[in-house]
Formats: sequence, C-alpha cells, structure tokens
Amino acid sequence: MPKNTSKPSKKLFTTSTLVTLGLLTALSIILERFLGIMPTPNIRIAFGNLPIILAGLLFGPVAGAVVAILADFLGTTLFSSFPWFAPMALTPIIMGVVPPIIGKFLRKRTNIVTFIALILPAEILGPVIWSNVSLQMLNGVSFWANLPLRAPIKLLIAVCDILLVFLLYKSGVFRALGLDKYGGKASELRGDAKVHSQR
Repeated sequence: MPKNTSKPSKKLFTTSTLVTLGLLTALSIILERFLGIMPTPNIRIAFGNLPIILAGLLFGPVAGAVVAILADFLGTTLFSSFPWFAPMALTPIIMGVVPPIIGKFLRKRTNIVTFIALILPAEILGPVIWSNVSLQMLNGVSFWANLPLRAPIKLLIAVCDILLVFLLYKSGVFRALGLDKYGGKASELRGDAKVHSQR
C-alpha cells in the first residue's frame, strides 16, 4: 500500500483552539454586555468586537464567524433586555470574517498601516454601516438620522481596536504563542485553514 505523501491538513478546531475560542467568546460578552455603556438606546460604547477580531486574525474567518455568532446570541439572550435580532448579528460576523480575508491579499508587513488595512474596512462595513441598516430594520429609525450620531463614536472605537491589536502584536504575545505576523499563522490568516471536528 503506497504511503500518503501529501501534507496533513491543518486542523482549525483542535481542543486547544476550542478553549481559546471559548475564552474569546466569553471576553467579548463581558466587554460588550457588562463593561459597555449605552448613553441612548441606539448607541453602545463597548469593545466587544475586539476578541472577535482577534479570533479571526488568530484562527481564520470561520473561527471569527463562530465567535461572533456565539457572543452575539448568548450575550443578547442571556444578558440583554433586548431580543436577539438576526440581522444585527451580521455586524460582529463582519468583524470576525473581513480582517483575515483581507489578510489573504496583503503582503506580510508589521507596521500600523497593515493593521489599519486589515481592520478598518470591517469597522466601516460593520459597526458604521450595517449596524445602522439593521437598526432601521429593527425599530424604523432612519439610517441617515442614526449615521451622524453613531459614526463618530464607532470610528473612535475602531481606532482603539486597531491600536490595541497592533500593540498586542508588538508586545510579542502572539509570537510567544507560536503565531505568525498579524497575530495569526500564515495559512490560517489567509483563510486556508481546514475545518475538522475533534474526534
């Protein structure tokens, strides 16, 4: 019987990865539901997307989406007075999926410009644009009425998210964990990680 000379596919959902994703999910819920503030019913100031961004950059877009869905669903159903609204969940999914997909097309650089290119498009598509669209679907508040009120706050949060991810990378914590540039293994960052259930 001939030997299989092909390289084994990388497992995304190993036990250690699942534990890390669980921790990132819990951290997202804490940052969003317990440490966030809502000055008005339509504005939330929180950093719950930061662990979702990290999940995507560390383990790829599938992991980013999983953490996003779990954090949004569990956080809303268990710790919010508002009902879960499926279209609203697309905002955190964008945050977990878009950065690693963009990373697939970027050359490896480690300056702040790289992290802006990775994260800012997701921040604009998700919290700035789609969250306002979903709020309009949910409560009928006009997109254009919400945008000038919410956009400056969401862009300020975006700046903080980018700086925190960049500083975490520069601190060497990702490299100490055996992870590659941008805080993710190269193939996983570029969306090539294979998904296997842990048996």
